[in-house]
Amino acid sequence: MNVGEVRKKFFENGFYGPFDVYEPVEAKNLLMEIRRKSRDMSNAIFKNECNYDRHFDIDELASHIENRTVIDHVSAILGQNLLCWRSEFFPKFPGAKGTEWHQVERFQYTTGNPQLQPSGGQPGDIPFELTVWTTFTESDVENGCMKFLPGSHRHKYFDETIEPKTGRNAEYSSISADTSFFGYNFSEFKVDPEWTPNEDEAVSVEMEPGQAIIFTAKCVHGSHPNTTKNKTRFAISSRYVSTDVLVYPNQKNFVEHGGAFDLSEYGVVHVSGVDEYSHNRIRKRTNTGYTFR
Repeated sequence: MNVGEVRKKFFENGFYGPFDVYEPVEAKNLLMEIRRKSRDMSNAIFKNECNYDRHFDIDELASHIENRTVIDHVSAILGQNLLCWRSEFFPKFPGAKGTEWHQVERFQYTTGNPQLQPSGGQPGDIPFELTVWTTFTESDVENGCMKFLPGSHRHKYFDETIEPKTGRNAEYSSISADTSFFGYNFSEFKVDPEWTPNEDEAVSVEMEPGQAIIFTAKCVHGSHPNTTKNKTRFAISSRYVSTDVLVYPNQKNFVEHGGAFDLSEYGVVHVSGVDEYSHNRIRKRTNTGYTFR
């Protein structure tokens, strides 16, 4: 990994990649295990359909969030002192809608309360959060690969503090409901209601199994619909923050994306460097006995 290249392209575009994390065969084998184990939610810390933080009950995901290649790329941008605050499944089945353009930072849009609150430990030009989106299948335009607006992380196109009409604090029988953003209509958060992203400037990132892309959620992003008849796209997002960030500050539970979340078993995972702030509860082991490095 060329740290200078990673930083240059990331700060220019708001994203970097794709880069290799696993060999394609290894990725597909991991996917089989992850999907098999995901059916059993008896040890999951959240009992809902959202599949948040399954790294606490699926060993392959526990290993993935602290994968050395992943952490090296995150460290190149955020620095060495890192916490993993969330992991998520992102399957897109044949016929699934594309995810509409969106931009977040503190993940406040779901409830009105910031889920991430930085305490000033990072210089102003460095983000405090990053997502590593790793695909375990082929990911292309036809089956719903991700797309980005390069450079959009430098501008505020969406405002999470706006009170939406759709989704907030509501429970759904299906997390996708009738919208293209998991029960939310993200266009309600536009700073300028008339603004429309220029699709000609968008970059669609096609990837092979085992590849990843790293981005800040401040970079406007979305995904294509899955127009195939039999080609599921399956990806996992692992989300990281610098250690100065308070995660779920002053919250014991919340409702979002159709699921209710009780944070009594939740904790961040310290994946790199030193936690000099000690803002957050740290989980050192999973519910299945896996010990984090």
